[in-house]
Amino acid sequence: MAKRIKLYASEDVLDKFYEALASNDPRQMDRVHIPKSDVFYVRTAIEADTGVKYTLDHVERAMYLEGHLKKYEVLDPERERPGIG
Repeated sequence: MAKRIKLYASEDVLDKFYEALASNDPRQMDRVHIPKSDVFYVRTAIEADTGVKYTLDHVERAMYLEGHLKKYEVLDPERERPGIG
């Protein structure tokens, strides 16, 4: 059975990506979750319209629940988030 890798949601995705890249450690790179670009665009649009900046995890989960993302595109798709479900 393959060992499961724990991914981590992060707001500083680019920093985490470069840290993992610089470490030259494949295990660290496997832990970096980079949301689909749509998540970044939607979050920016929401912030521009409402002034509220949601976390990437929050927007990703909401987009998944609304059917805009597939299960494989989301970090922990079955885990509920406070305020979203």
